[in-house]
Amino acid sequence: MLDNLLNSVRRGAGRVQRRGEEVAQTTRLRLEVFQLTRELDALYARLGRSYHAGADLEVLQGVQEDIRRVDEEISARERLIRELSHEAGAYGADPHGAGAGAGATPPPHMPATLVASPAPPVEAPDRLENRPRFTSGPEADLPPGTEPTVPDAMPRPHAADTPAPRPGSDPAPRGEAPGGEERR
Repeated sequence: MLDNLLNSVRRGAGRVQRRGEEVAQTTRLRLEVFQLTRELDALYARLGRSYHAGADLEVLQGVQEDIRRVDEEISARERLIRELSHEAGAYGADPHGAGAGAGATPPPHMPATLVASPAPPVEAPDRLENRPRFTSGPEADLPPGTEPTVPDAMPRPHAADTPAPRPGSDPAPRGEAPGGEERR
């Protein structure tokens, strides 16, 4: 009887050890997915900045290759996480058929991250296709791919009729405060 109890404890300890290793590996993989997702976000931002700065096609394609590489790495790690979760469910049952695994609960379902499959290749357009087509105004006469000049949203603090103060000069005369009142 003591031998059965000892063997049962050993099997339970082995299952706990394997499950602990799986949890540690899954946690490590989730951390890697998180880091790769942040890297992917940075690459998309870099691609957007490069595109809007008018970078060469080779530069854009290089960033796109980096995006595809990181996306594939994320997919591979997510696949490993799913496999580990599936294997953990198989370890929940007693391999010797002694029962349904006392107290064993299946692992929670691992939700996929925002990037579940590799993104399709992005082609650099010849012109800005996501901009609205203006039918009137000065923008209508611009060739495709040319950005219109955007006027200032706020008026300049110094109008054309008043001179701008020189750096280092006092904005108000010596005897007056800025509101036109006298200083004391």
